Amino acid sequence: MKRKQQRPPRKKACTSCTRSKVRCNLERPVCARCNSLGRVCEYTTPIPQPDSFIASISSPPGDPSLHAESYTLISPETGTGTALPTPSRQERDNEPELDFTATDLVPNHAADEIRDRWLRPYILPPLGEEVPKLYHPFTLQYISRVLSSYPRRMVRDGDIPPIIHHTQALERTPLALANCFTLVRMWMQAAPGSEAIVVQTVQKEMDRLASEDPNLPDITHLSTFQAYLIYSLLLYFSPGQGLVTDKTMITLMELAFRTARHGLLSSSELSRSRPTWESWIVASTKRRAIYVMYLFSSLYNAEHSLPNFVAEELRGVLLPEGRGVWEARSRESWDREYDKYLHEWEDGMMEISELWRSGETGSRARRDRVERWVGSVDEFGMFLFSVCVHLHGC
Repeated sequence: MKRKQQRPPRKKACTSCTRSKVRCNLERPVCARCNSLGRVCEYTTPIPQPDSFIASISSPPGDPSLHAESYTLISPETGTGTALPTPSRQERDNEPELDFTATDLVPNHAADEIRDRWLRPYILPPLGEEVPKLYHPFTLQYISRVLSSYPRRMVRDGDIPPIIHHTQALERTPLALANCFTLVRMWMQAAPGSEAIVVQTVQKEMDRLASEDPNLPDITHLSTFQAYLIYSLLLYFSPGQGLVTDKTMITLMELAFRTARHGLLSSSELSRSRPTWESWIVASTKRRAIYVMYLFSSLYNAEHSLPNFVAEELRGVLLPEGRGVWEARSRESWDREYDKYLHEWEDGMMEISELWRSGETGSRARRDRVERWVGSVDEFGMFLFSVCVHLHGC
Protein backbone atom coordinates (compact mmCIF):
# COMPACT_ATOMS: atom_id res chain seq x y z
CA MET A 1 0.00 0.00 0.00
CA LYS A 2 1.16 3.42 -0.90
CA ARG A 3 1.98 5.59 2.02
CA LYS A 4 0.03 8.78 2.14
CA GLN A 5 2.24 11.77 1.70
CA GLN A 6 2.37 14.04 4.72
CA ARG A 7 0.43 17.19 4.07
CA PRO A 8 2.35 20.43 4.36
CA PRO A 9 1.41 22.62 7.31
CA ARG A 10 -1.62 24.75 6.64
CA LYS A 11 -0.90 28.43 6.12
CA LYS A 12 -2.13 30.63 8.92
CA ALA A 13 -2.25 34.36 9.61
CA CYS A 14 0.60 35.93 11.50
CA THR A 15 0.30 36.28 15.26
CA SER A 16 -0.43 40.02 15.17
CA CYS A 17 -3.25 39.76 12.63
CA THR A 18 -4.71 36.75 14.44
CA ARG A 19 -4.77 38.64 17.73
CA SER A 20 -6.35 41.69 16.09
CA LYS A 21 -8.87 39.50 14.21
CA VAL A 22 -8.11 41.08 10.85
CA ARG A 23 -7.32 39.57 7.46
CA CYS A 24 -3.64 38.76 6.89
CA ASN A 25 -2.23 38.63 3.36
CA LEU A 26 0.19 35.87 4.54
CA GLU A 27 3.13 37.59 2.90
CA ARG A 28 6.54 36.43 4.04
CA PRO A 29 8.72 37.49 5.77
CA VAL A 30 6.49 40.39 6.88
CA CYS A 31 2.81 40.76 6.04
CA ALA A 32 1.52 44.05 4.62
CA ARG A 33 -0.25 45.09 7.83
CA CYS A 34 2.75 44.50 10.12
CA ASN A 35 5.01 46.26 7.63
CA SER A 36 2.79 49.35 7.56
CA LEU A 37 2.59 49.43 11.38
CA GLY A 38 6.30 48.75 11.92
CA ARG A 39 5.58 45.64 13.98
CA VAL A 40 7.41 42.37 14.39
CA CYS A 41 5.64 39.85 12.13
CA GLU A 42 5.63 36.31 13.50
CA TYR A 43 4.22 33.11 11.97
CA THR A 44 3.65 29.87 13.83
CA THR A 45 5.38 28.03 10.95
CA PRO A 46 8.38 30.22 10.09
CA ILE A 47 10.36 29.54 6.93
CA PRO A 48 13.93 28.49 7.81
CA GLN A 49 16.57 30.96 6.66
CA PRO A 50 20.08 29.55 7.00
CA ASP A 51 21.77 32.87 6.24
CA SER A 52 19.49 35.08 8.31
CA PHE A 53 20.93 37.34 10.96
CA ILE A 54 19.99 35.44 14.13
CA ALA A 55 22.32 35.43 17.10
CA SER A 56 21.66 33.56 20.31
CA ILE A 57 23.76 33.78 23.45
CA SER A 58 23.05 31.80 26.60
CA SER A 59 23.05 33.37 30.02
CA PRO A 60 26.31 33.54 32.00
CA PRO A 61 26.90 30.20 33.73
CA GLY A 62 27.98 31.90 36.94
CA ASP A 63 24.52 33.25 37.70
CA PRO A 64 22.06 30.40 38.38
CA SER A 65 19.12 32.81 38.35
CA LEU A 66 19.71 33.37 34.63
CA HIS A 67 20.19 29.78 33.52
CA ALA A 68 16.68 29.37 32.17
CA GLU A 69 16.97 32.38 29.92
CA SER A 70 18.53 32.85 26.51
CA TYR A 71 18.63 35.87 24.28
CA THR A 72 17.67 35.72 20.62
CA LEU A 73 18.20 38.49 18.11
CA ILE A 74 15.13 38.77 15.91
CA SER A 75 15.85 38.20 12.26
CA PRO A 76 14.83 40.96 9.84
CA GLU A 77 14.30 38.25 7.21
CA THR A 78 12.04 35.89 9.15
CA GLY A 79 10.69 38.18 11.83
CA THR A 80 11.07 35.38 14.36
CA GLY A 81 12.67 35.25 17.75
CA THR A 82 11.89 36.35 21.28
CA ALA A 83 13.43 39.58 22.50
CA LEU A 84 11.24 40.67 25.39
CA PRO A 85 9.82 38.93 28.45
CA THR A 86 6.48 37.32 27.64
CA PRO A 87 3.68 39.66 28.80
CA SER A 88 1.18 38.35 31.31
CA ARG A 89 -2.32 37.47 30.16
CA GLN A 90 -3.68 40.62 31.77
CA GLU A 91 -1.09 42.73 29.95
CA ARG A 92 -2.02 41.10 26.64
CA ASP A 93 -5.73 41.66 27.27
CA ASN A 94 -5.15 45.31 28.16
CA GLU A 95 -2.73 46.00 25.32
CA PRO A 96 -4.14 48.93 23.31
CA GLU A 97 -4.81 48.50 19.62
CA LEU A 98 -2.85 51.19 17.79
CA ASP A 99 -2.71 52.10 14.12
CA PHE A 100 0.20 54.29 13.03
CA THR A 101 -0.73 54.39 9.35
CA ALA A 102 -2.73 57.63 9.55
CA THR A 103 -0.74 60.03 11.73
CA ASP A 104 -1.14 63.74 10.95
CA LEU A 105 2.38 65.05 11.46
CA VAL A 106 3.43 68.23 9.65
CA PRO A 107 6.64 67.86 7.58
CA ASN A 108 9.62 69.60 9.16
CA HIS A 109 11.45 71.90 6.76
CA ALA A 110 14.35 72.36 9.21
CA ALA A 111 15.21 68.65 9.22
CA ASP A 112 18.20 69.28 6.94
CA GLU A 113 19.75 71.44 9.65
CA ILE A 114 19.43 68.57 12.12
CA ARG A 115 21.23 66.26 9.69
CA ASP A 116 23.99 68.80 8.99
CA ARG A 117 24.48 69.73 12.64
CA TRP A 118 27.64 67.61 12.81
CA LEU A 119 29.35 70.15 10.54
CA ARG A 120 28.89 73.08 12.90
CA PRO A 121 31.58 72.13 15.44
CA TYR A 122 34.11 71.98 12.61
CA ILE A 123 33.19 75.32 11.02
CA LEU A 124 33.16 78.15 13.56
CA PRO A 125 30.73 80.99 12.82
CA PRO A 126 32.07 84.37 11.74
CA LEU A 127 33.00 86.83 14.47
CA GLY A 128 29.98 88.67 15.86
CA GLU A 129 27.44 85.99 15.02
CA GLU A 130 26.44 82.93 17.04
CA VAL A 131 28.57 82.32 20.11
CA PRO A 132 29.27 78.77 21.30
CA LYS A 133 27.61 77.79 24.57
CA LEU A 134 29.86 76.69 27.40
CA TYR A 135 29.10 73.73 29.63
CA HIS A 136 30.38 73.67 33.20
CA PRO A 137 32.19 70.38 33.95
CA PHE A 138 29.58 69.53 36.59
CA THR A 139 26.79 70.05 34.03
CA LEU A 140 28.49 67.62 31.66
CA GLN A 141 28.88 65.17 34.52
CA TYR A 142 25.18 65.49 35.32
CA ILE A 143 24.19 64.83 31.70
CA SER A 144 26.54 61.84 31.60
CA ARG A 145 25.08 60.28 34.73
CA VAL A 146 21.52 60.56 33.42
CA LEU A 147 22.17 59.38 29.85
CA SER A 148 24.36 56.48 30.96
CA SER A 149 21.41 55.12 32.95
CA TYR A 150 19.12 54.82 29.93
CA PRO A 151 20.48 51.52 28.53
CA ARG A 152 20.57 49.98 32.01
CA ARG A 153 16.91 50.73 32.52
CA MET A 154 16.08 48.43 29.61
CA VAL A 155 17.14 45.35 31.60
CA ARG A 156 14.95 46.14 34.61
CA ASP A 157 11.46 44.66 34.55
CA GLY A 158 8.77 47.24 33.97
CA ASP A 159 11.24 50.05 33.29
CA ILE A 160 12.24 51.75 30.06
CA PRO A 161 14.17 54.94 29.27
CA PRO A 162 11.98 58.04 28.81
CA ILE A 163 12.74 58.24 25.08
CA ILE A 164 10.65 55.09 24.46
CA HIS A 165 6.88 55.24 24.92
CA HIS A 166 5.45 52.38 26.93
CA THR A 167 3.28 51.26 23.99
CA GLN A 168 6.51 50.58 22.06
CA ALA A 169 7.61 48.00 24.65
CA LEU A 170 4.53 45.80 24.50
CA GLU A 171 4.32 42.41 22.81
CA ARG A 172 4.13 44.03 19.35
CA THR A 173 7.43 45.82 19.80
CA PRO A 174 8.95 47.25 16.58
CA LEU A 175 11.77 45.11 15.20
CA ALA A 176 14.58 47.61 15.84
CA LEU A 177 13.56 48.10 19.47
CA ALA A 178 12.95 44.38 20.05
CA ASN A 179 16.52 43.67 18.97
CA CYS A 180 17.70 46.60 21.07
CA PHE A 181 16.15 45.18 24.25
CA THR A 182 17.86 41.86 23.51
CA LEU A 183 21.31 43.29 22.77
CA VAL A 184 21.33 45.62 25.76
CA ARG A 185 20.54 42.65 28.00
CA MET A 186 23.26 40.61 26.34
CA TRP A 187 25.67 43.49 26.92
CA MET A 188 24.81 43.96 30.59
CA GLN A 189 24.92 40.25 31.38
CA ALA A 190 27.80 39.14 29.17
CA ALA A 191 30.00 36.39 30.59
CA PRO A 192 33.64 37.33 31.24
CA GLY A 193 35.60 36.98 28.02
CA SER A 194 32.58 37.39 25.74
CA GLU A 195 32.55 41.19 25.77
CA ALA A 196 34.26 41.57 22.40
CA ILE A 197 31.71 39.29 20.71
CA VAL A 198 28.82 41.30 22.16
CA VAL A 199 30.41 44.59 21.01
CA GLN A 200 30.78 43.18 17.49
CA THR A 201 27.14 42.05 17.51
CA VAL A 202 25.96 45.50 18.59
CA GLN A 203 28.08 47.19 15.93
CA LYS A 204 26.74 44.80 13.29
CA GLU A 205 23.18 45.68 14.25
CA MET A 206 24.05 49.39 14.13
CA ASP A 207 25.41 48.91 10.60
CA ARG A 208 22.18 47.16 9.63
CA LEU A 209 20.08 50.02 10.99
CA ALA A 210 22.22 52.60 9.19
CA SER A 211 21.69 50.81 5.87
CA GLU A 212 17.90 50.57 6.10
CA ASP A 213 15.76 51.89 3.28
CA PRO A 214 15.22 55.65 3.87
CA ASN A 215 11.66 55.31 2.52
CA LEU A 216 10.31 53.09 5.29
CA PRO A 217 7.21 54.11 7.31
CA ASP A 218 7.63 56.94 9.80
CA ILE A 219 7.09 54.71 12.85
CA THR A 220 9.87 52.42 11.59
CA HIS A 221 12.29 55.33 11.21
CA LEU A 222 11.49 56.37 14.77
CA SER A 223 12.27 52.97 16.29
CA THR A 224 15.46 52.73 14.20
CA PHE A 225 16.61 56.12 15.48
CA GLN A 226 15.76 55.22 19.08
CA ALA A 227 17.65 51.93 18.89
CA TYR A 228 20.73 53.51 17.28
CA LEU A 229 20.72 56.22 19.95
CA ILE A 230 20.58 53.63 22.76
CA TYR A 231 23.45 51.68 21.17
CA SER A 232 25.48 54.88 20.86
CA LEU A 233 24.99 55.61 24.56
CA LEU A 234 25.85 52.01 25.41
CA LEU A 235 29.13 52.18 23.48
CA TYR A 236 30.02 55.69 24.64
CA PHE A 237 29.73 54.91 28.35
CA SER A 238 31.42 51.51 28.12
CA PRO A 239 34.94 50.99 29.53
CA GLY A 240 36.37 50.62 26.00
CA GLN A 241 37.88 53.63 24.26
CA GLY A 242 36.94 55.03 20.88
CA LEU A 243 33.82 52.90 20.32
CA VAL A 244 31.87 56.01 19.32
CA THR A 245 33.47 57.93 16.47
CA ASP A 246 32.65 60.86 14.20
CA LYS A 247 31.07 58.34 11.84
CA THR A 248 28.74 57.17 14.61
CA MET A 249 27.62 60.72 15.31
CA ILE A 250 27.12 61.49 11.62
CA THR A 251 24.98 58.36 11.20
CA LEU A 252 23.01 59.22 14.33
CA MET A 253 22.15 62.65 12.95
CA GLU A 254 21.25 61.17 9.56
CA LEU A 255 18.76 58.86 11.30
CA ALA A 256 17.45 61.84 13.28
CA PHE A 257 16.91 63.64 9.98
CA ARG A 258 14.94 60.72 8.55
CA THR A 259 12.50 60.73 11.44
CA ALA A 260 12.38 64.53 11.85
CA ARG A 261 11.60 65.29 8.22
CA HIS A 262 8.16 63.69 8.53
CA GLY A 263 7.40 66.09 11.37
CA LEU A 264 7.97 66.76 15.07
CA LEU A 265 4.51 68.28 15.54
CA SER A 266 1.05 67.10 14.55
CA SER A 267 -1.32 69.44 12.76
CA SER A 268 -3.66 69.19 15.75
CA GLU A 269 -0.91 70.38 18.10
CA LEU A 270 -0.34 73.39 15.87
CA SER A 271 -4.06 74.23 16.00
CA ARG A 272 -4.17 73.63 19.79
CA SER A 273 -6.61 70.74 19.54
CA ARG A 274 -6.37 67.10 20.59
CA PRO A 275 -4.55 64.85 18.10
CA THR A 276 -5.06 61.11 17.83
CA TRP A 277 -3.17 59.12 20.42
CA GLU A 278 -1.04 57.54 17.69
CA SER A 279 -0.06 60.90 16.19
CA TRP A 280 0.86 62.25 19.61
CA ILE A 281 2.89 59.14 20.55
CA VAL A 282 5.01 59.45 17.41
CA ALA A 283 5.48 63.23 17.65
CA SER A 284 6.19 63.37 21.38
CA THR A 285 8.57 60.40 21.34
CA LYS A 286 10.46 61.87 18.38
CA ARG A 287 10.96 65.12 20.28
CA ARG A 288 12.30 63.34 23.33
CA ALA A 289 14.74 61.24 21.31
CA ILE A 290 16.04 64.27 19.41
CA TYR A 291 16.52 66.26 22.63
CA VAL A 292 18.61 63.38 24.00
CA MET A 293 20.63 63.21 20.77
CA TYR A 294 21.48 66.90 21.12
CA LEU A 295 22.57 66.48 24.74
CA PHE A 296 24.62 63.43 23.79
CA SER A 297 26.31 65.34 20.95
CA SER A 298 27.17 68.07 23.48
CA LEU A 299 29.01 65.48 25.57
CA TYR A 300 30.84 64.15 22.53
CA ASN A 301 31.84 67.61 21.32
CA ALA A 302 33.02 68.71 24.76
CA GLU A 303 35.16 65.58 25.10
CA HIS A 304 36.77 66.30 21.72
CA SER A 305 37.23 70.04 22.41
CA LEU A 306 34.63 71.01 19.81
CA PRO A 307 32.20 73.92 20.29
CA ASN A 308 28.49 73.50 21.04
CA PHE A 309 25.74 75.79 19.82
CA VAL A 310 22.14 76.52 20.75
CA ALA A 311 19.82 74.33 18.67
CA GLU A 312 18.11 77.13 16.77
CA GLU A 313 16.72 74.60 14.29
CA LEU A 314 14.53 73.28 17.13
CA ARG A 315 12.95 76.65 17.89
CA GLY A 316 9.20 76.15 18.08
CA VAL A 317 9.43 72.46 19.02
CA LEU A 318 7.29 71.61 22.05
CA LEU A 319 8.68 70.59 25.42
CA PRO A 320 7.54 67.31 27.03
CA GLU A 321 3.93 67.32 28.17
CA GLY A 322 2.74 66.61 31.69
CA ARG A 323 3.43 63.33 33.44
CA GLY A 324 -0.19 62.21 33.21
CA VAL A 325 -0.23 62.61 29.43
CA TRP A 326 2.99 60.63 28.90
CA GLU A 327 2.10 57.82 31.32
CA ALA A 328 -1.56 57.28 30.31
CA ARG A 329 -2.16 53.55 29.78
CA SER A 330 -5.27 53.60 27.62
CA ARG A 331 -6.76 55.73 24.88
CA GLU A 332 -9.59 56.86 27.17
CA SER A 333 -7.29 57.92 30.01
CA TRP A 334 -4.99 59.67 27.53
CA ASP A 335 -7.93 61.59 26.04
CA ARG A 336 -8.86 62.82 29.53
CA GLU A 337 -5.30 63.78 30.46
CA TYR A 338 -4.67 65.56 27.17
CA ASP A 339 -7.92 67.52 27.40
CA LYS A 340 -6.87 68.71 30.86
CA TYR A 341 -3.46 69.64 29.48
CA LEU A 342 -5.06 71.62 26.62
CA HIS A 343 -7.20 73.51 29.10
CA GLU A 344 -4.19 74.31 31.25
CA TRP A 345 -2.25 75.64 28.24
CA GLU A 346 -4.88 77.68 26.46
CA ASP A 347 -2.24 80.39 25.99
CA GLY A 348 -0.02 78.01 23.98
CA MET A 349 2.11 75.05 25.00
CA MET A 350 5.69 75.46 26.19
CA GLU A 351 8.41 75.44 23.54
CA ILE A 352 12.07 74.54 24.05
CA SER A 353 13.16 78.08 23.11
CA GLU A 354 11.35 79.41 26.21
CA LEU A 355 14.07 77.76 28.30
CA TRP A 356 16.85 79.56 26.41
CA ARG A 357 18.25 82.92 27.41
CA SER A 358 16.42 85.81 25.78
CA GLY A 359 15.06 89.26 26.53
CA GLU A 360 12.10 87.61 28.30
CA THR A 361 14.25 85.48 30.64
CA GLY A 362 13.39 86.37 34.23
CA SER A 363 10.24 88.30 33.34
CA ARG A 364 7.10 87.64 35.36
CA ALA A 365 5.20 86.25 32.36
CA ARG A 366 8.01 83.86 31.38
CA ARG A 367 8.58 82.79 34.98
CA ASP A 368 4.89 81.99 35.44
CA ARG A 369 4.86 79.79 32.33
CA VAL A 370 8.04 77.99 33.35
CA GLU A 371 6.74 77.33 36.87
CA ARG A 372 3.42 76.05 35.48
CA TRP A 373 5.26 73.64 33.19
CA VAL A 374 7.71 72.43 35.84
CA GLY A 375 4.80 71.65 38.16
CA SER A 376 3.47 68.90 35.87
CA VAL A 377 6.43 67.36 34.03
CA ASP A 378 7.98 63.93 34.52
CA GLU A 379 11.62 63.11 35.21
CA PHE A 380 12.63 63.71 31.60
CA GLY A 381 11.13 67.20 31.61
CA MET A 382 12.98 67.99 34.83
CA PHE A 383 16.20 66.71 33.25
CA LEU A 384 15.84 69.14 30.33
CA PHE A 385 14.89 71.94 32.69
CA SER A 386 17.92 71.37 34.91
CA VAL A 387 20.34 71.45 31.97
CA CYS A 388 18.74 74.64 30.58
CA VAL A 389 18.89 76.32 34.01
CA HIS A 390 22.63 75.59 34.18
CA LEU A 391 23.17 76.99 30.69
CA HIS A 392 20.67 79.83 30.40
CA GLY A 393 19.51 80.72 33.91
CA CYS A 394 15.87 80.29 32.94
